[in-house]
Amino acid sequence: MGKSGYDYCLGTNNPHLGKTLIGMLNEAGFYCLGTKKSTPALLRTLHTVQPWLAVVDTALPPGNIEQLASIIENDGLSAALYINTTGIDLDLYVQLHWPVEAPVLSAVAETVCNEFARKKKLQQEIERLQQKLAERKQIEKAKGLVAKYFNLNEEDAYRFLRKTSMEKRITLVEMARRIIEEPGCLSVLSPPRQNP
Repeated sequence: MGKSGYDYCLGTNNPHLGKTLIGMLNEAGFYCLGTKKSTPALLRTLHTVQPWLAVVDTALPPGNIEQLASIIENDGLSAALYINTTGIDLDLYVQLHWPVEAPVLSAVAETVCNEFARKKKLQQEIERLQQKLAERKQIEKAKGLVAKYFNLNEEDAYRFLRKTSMEKRITLVEMARRIIEEPGCLSVLSPPRQNP
């Protein structure tokens, strides 16, 4: 397997396990950003450092590993791979039962990171589309206000918005926001010429 280039944080209180996992992952091209010996320390590091991967021993103290897994997943902190040393089954999360062979560990770790990257990219695309939709709604609302104020049809109201935004050297969305926030500003704008 080639070098992955992904970085990771390790959560374990077991020095032997930690040393073994770091050796296996580093050999596969992963880069360790540090080992944390408790759940709170690991969570702080994931929030601060934002590595690609969290490799977590299911015996990480204190407490509930399922709750930790849920936080990592729901907050989108990183990809996560759980090394099951306790026999607890984490049905909803990717886990490997210890001991595990190095090629299996590195292959699963890389797959989990690739999937996380894909989900991150999809989330960014969803956010971009949601923003475009919100902007489109603002333009439509402003267009309606312009149409009503100047007694225009929708097409002429849109042309007026576009022309005015260009004259003021602002984006169409910014012009729409200004009109929505302060409809009175329409009174100081030159009324559009209406098409016969």
